[in-house]
Amino acid sequence: MKLEDVLAALGEEEHLEAVSPHWDESQVALPEKLPDFLEPAQIVENMKGGLLADYMKEQILAAAKHIADDPNLLRLAWHCYRLQYHHTDYKGGFANWPSLEKSLGRELHGIFYLLVGMGMVPIVRAVHAEKNVDEQITRDTLSDVRTFNWRHRKACGGRLGIVQRGLPWFTLHTSGELYRVGRMQYYIHEFPGLVEVYRNRKTNEVLALAPDGIKLTPDGYYPFGDNEQDTWTTELTVDTQANTVTGYPVSPHGVALRKRITLDLGIWRHKFGKGTGMLSMHIPAGGTMSLSQCVDSMRKAFEFFPKIFPDRPFVGIDCNSWIFGTQLEDILEPDSNLVEYLREGYLFPVKTNPNSGHFFIFYRNDGDLEKYPRENDFQQRIYDWLAAGRPWRNSGWFVLKEDAEHFGRQYYRSHWPPRSVDVGG
Repeated sequence: MKLEDVLAALGEEEHLEAVSPHWDESQVALPEKLPDFLEPAQIVENMKGGLLADYMKEQILAAAKHIADDPNLLRLAWHCYRLQYHHTDYKGGFANWPSLEKSLGRELHGIFYLLVGMGMVPIVRAVHAEKNVDEQITRDTLSDVRTFNWRHRKACGGRLGIVQRGLPWFTLHTSGELYRVGRMQYYIHEFPGLVEVYRNRKTNEVLALAPDGIKLTPDGYYPFGDNEQDTWTTELTVDTQANTVTGYPVSPHGVALRKRITLDLGIWRHKFGKGTGMLSMHIPAGGTMSLSQCVDSMRKAFEFFPKIFPDRPFVGIDCNSWIFGTQLEDILEPDSNLVEYLREGYLFPVKTNPNSGHFFIFYRNDGDLEKYPRENDFQQRIYDWLAAGRPWRNSGWFVLKEDAEHFGRQYYRSHWPPRSVDVGG
């Protein structure tokens, strides 16, 4: 069956380009029986694995039966499942996959992609079993199904589902790269070089330098695209003969300073930068974020990952998130969980678009502030900040592995500015 005919029958012709890769291969591989991820018994198991509530079962099974009974929906569901889990070379188009509201209706169409997402459960379990991963970590890692469904419900009036553009995230789970360890999720990656970080051999102070050739605002942030014309450009130069590095310091408060400094590499040892192995940390929605929870997760991750990946060293944890936006210190009380946590790491500027973080706070990011929900004090405070015309910026955040013992003391801020070098602030 041709993809053009399938999409025409479903009223989704405009999505041809997004879902066309590997279509013929998928049709050849279509099993004679119902694909496992659409079998009722397997769906129930996948729901349990993804920690979905039992009361959702009836509606999910009804949507699955509708898909199984329609040859066009069945073929498309199988193809989307294949693109998601078997064709790792497929990189584009998830956001442009069909909504299927015309064929499944308003209440059920989001479940099409929820079923595809739940299809990761047996794959992840098999991968974790091969690596002898603790059952609790497996369960926690699979809880992203529940998290993504929760976000869909918040954004879509309580309706079950997963937004299709979020599906690529699940490939980190099925590849055995990402694991949830306690409160946080992590995977090992090569640091993209957003700062170059040095440690003083004598004083143990840590200092980050901005990378070479980036444009920043006068106050040390990335500009929002071309909207901010008054920018300056960083430089970073290593002089091998003099054994020095010259650049612009980045404060652990999250801004770059417009004053060039030179570090003696006999005293300042390079700790990490572009290409260094780091634990990329991601913060699942839902639940509290007490400092004790976060510290417990970090320390357990430092123990867990070397056992699973003994040949992939890392020197610390890094994260790029709205949760570490410097403006939180102006919006929330100093003893709030988020502020306490962000102050324990070293903040640094990162690129941000004007609506960064909005979806995770308000479950929409279209910029129409008057339609943003204000159901709790946190949303109201962020709304007030944005409504006053003040921008929201993400920040980067890192903690070196050997500094975990200092958590709770604002370690990086406690020795800022470094005693051994004049950073001008």
